[in-house]
Amino acid sequence: MTSSVFLGASHPDRISRGDALLQRIKSGSPLLWATTILFLILGAICFLLQFYDQRLINGAGVWVKPTKFFVSLALQFATISWAMSYLPSEELQKRGLLFAISIMVVCGWLEQIYIVFRAMQAQASHFNLDTPLAATFYSLMGVAAVLLTATSFYVGYRLWRHRAKGLWPYAASVGLMAGAVLGTLAGAYLSAQAGHAVGGDPTDTTGLGLFGWSTTGGDLRIAHFVGLHASQFIPLAALSGSRNMVWVAVAACAAITISLFLLSIAGVPLLRG
Repeated sequence: MTSSVFLGASHPDRISRGDALLQRIKSGSPLLWATTILFLILGAICFLLQFYDQRLINGAGVWVKPTKFFVSLALQFATISWAMSYLPSEELQKRGLLFAISIMVVCGWLEQIYIVFRAMQAQASHFNLDTPLAATFYSLMGVAAVLLTATSFYVGYRLWRHRAKGLWPYAASVGLMAGAVLGTLAGAYLSAQAGHAVGGDPTDTTGLGLFGWSTTGGDLRIAHFVGLHASQFIPLAALSGSRNMVWVAVAACAAITISLFLLSIAGVPLLRG
């Protein structure tokens, strides 16, 4: 009886907090919010296509990568829009910030369009150097990826200037900047290689679940993924009520990213199959 009453009383509170979070995401950047919704819808469509299209790329379903990238970018865009909600209204109208968000969204769309295009042809989008045209587009994807992280860092910097407003904007700004740096460093090394695998099975056939991370050797994608998504983990440290814990979270993300990177280049899998 007691637990039922407790759950019933807390349920409206959970709903109100969820509504408040959604309102913040919507208010930060309507453009990022709209893109987030569209990417989630398209990610769901790509996920469903896996059940009808059994073709493979490097041992994984052709629609796995589009699904992962749509969801990953949606999460990142939602995080950035949420962080922007802590900026003063006049700051949100600054041309520099609006230009940065426009670049971010355009790069996200161009990258996803190309990934989907290659998936439709059952061809790889990343590490595809089979033709001069494919190599050119792969290079352009690298440019888009750098612009995505650079604009994320820029938003974090703009928010950092308003860090005195509270712990949440403080943590959000640090998270965006740290995630941009860690993700870019790990991604730069990854993109310079011939592939993501270091030893072990060169295909994703024996990969780990939806992620496809190697279970037989090193996989450079893991450190890149963790580094990028530090921008979601670090702000959670604000729940502690301490700025020091924000920096503990930064140190933890950096240590984990570096450790995963060292493991991958040593050919050691995260989990063995």
